Amino acid sequence: MLKVFLVEDEPSAMRYLKSIVEVKCSGYEIVGTAENGLEALEKIPSALPDIVITDIKMPVMDGIELVSHIKKQWPDIYSVIVSGYQEFEYAKNAIQCGVVDYLLKPVNINQLKSLLDSLRKKLENDYYEKRVEILKMALHGIPTETWKIEKYMPFKRYSMAVLRANGLPPRFSSKRDLLPQNSAEENYVNSVAKERNIWVLHGRDGLEHVFVYTPEIINEREFREIITGVAEKYAYSYYTIVFAPRFFDIMNCRNVVSSLCHTLDNNAVIGLCRIIDEPVQNQNNAGTLSVIDETFLKKIDFYVSNALYDELKQEFIKLFDKWEKEQRTQLWVENSLRQILQRIAGRSAVSQEAQNYNIEVLLDEILYYSTSFGNLLAAVWELVESIIYYPKNSNQKVDTPDFFDSIKRYIKENISEPLSIQSICAVFGISQTYLSRLFRKYEKMSFNEYLTEIRIEKAKQLIRENPDILIKDVAALVGYSDQFYFSRVFRSITGVPPSEYTPGA
Repeated sequence: MLKVFLVEDEPSAMRYLKSIVEVKCSGYEIVGTAENGLEALEKIPSALPDIVITDIKMPVMDGIELVSHIKKQWPDIYSVIVSGYQEFEYAKNAIQCGVVDYLLKPVNINQLKSLLDSLRKKLENDYYEKRVEILKMALHGIPTETWKIEKYMPFKRYSMAVLRANGLPPRFSSKRDLLPQNSAEENYVNSVAKERNIWVLHGRDGLEHVFVYTPEIINEREFREIITGVAEKYAYSYYTIVFAPRFFDIMNCRNVVSSLCHTLDNNAVIGLCRIIDEPVQNQNNAGTLSVIDETFLKKIDFYVSNALYDELKQEFIKLFDKWEKEQRTQLWVENSLRQILQRIAGRSAVSQEAQNYNIEVLLDEILYYSTSFGNLLAAVWELVESIIYYPKNSNQKVDTPDFFDSIKRYIKENISEPLSIQSICAVFGISQTYLSRLFRKYEKMSFNEYLTEIRIEKAKQLIRENPDILIKDVAALVGYSDQFYFSRVFRSITGVPPSEYTPGA
């Protein structure tokens, strides 16, 4: 129920307002009354109303002064002025003090009902946004004022789920390395969550969401069905969901999400959709510290030292087939591949040249983009070839500053398009692994970091040169169809939202 506080010094007028709210305005309750502004100011902190409806002319403190105090102390409260005075100055003063509407006595029942109906929609959105903000602060260990928790998060129990689309977040990332979103999917997630009173927060990157709910609003079975439905509708190759096994209070949000993310990381399998209910470690994970059989490593040494690359590739095919059947986790696979690739680099005749790029960083990017074991095998084998064949790599002819400049030029000329690493590779006829290597070599950053950086720089330029430009137009001109996602990325990089960005910032 949304809360209304009434301030009126005439008893008959007070009874009339109360009857309208209680009888005609469903979804609202009267949480307090006062006969003047000063009395209202004393009662509001304990009542925590959503709306204050006040007469304009009262003894001790009038409605204009009361509204002014409310605006300063509780800016989230909506104020409505009621008065028998029709002079323009009263209305103007009320508007300047921040009232949402100005009603004349005698109050028309339908007019007040219509006003409260319209405010309900705003308040429901406000509550959702405030609750998300409080949860964000809780997840980051930032304390929230007690009155805000009492007003917006009065529930005793909460639970949550973490949903990850595709593989784990890249380890070698920065705040600029935000994956551009499919806006339709992002909007779908947010609309479903808001409609069902589930609070959704972004996880460690653009492919991860944290969903929080209370059983006082929605039951556990419905919550599970909704989150699973969201995962299945996602336009990604596979997903991992971890549901919290028990309820908790809001102060434990941070510990719970940390535990769920840890469970997710230790159980995510490339290409496999998984729903996990218990925070247990995958039996195939072995603490992610896999140890490759020495016999296998010696076989690798022999193949590399004798340039038996066809035989080496067959070993990789058999190995990946075995890992897929065993449902080895991504972390386990990553640790195993790191050992194997380092062994190959150490035995390769061109190992020193191979170290010109960081194998571990490239492996991290390969895992991030891979959506199946077959896809992973192809990318890893290409990395192996770049190590053992490095001086005569068939891609060497395009490994030049001029060729890389042509890629950057294409990106800048098409910045308003929904660019992706896949689309760039298709245009230039190179693989994702090779493109990643080019960006690491020439720009010392990942493709996603570079794309995000130039988009935000272009956005800053547009704002500087066109102060009156709409944010949605800026977003569209730099490749973001969702202005809210664009604003989030812009703020994460510049420290301010685009609406507050000023030239020279």
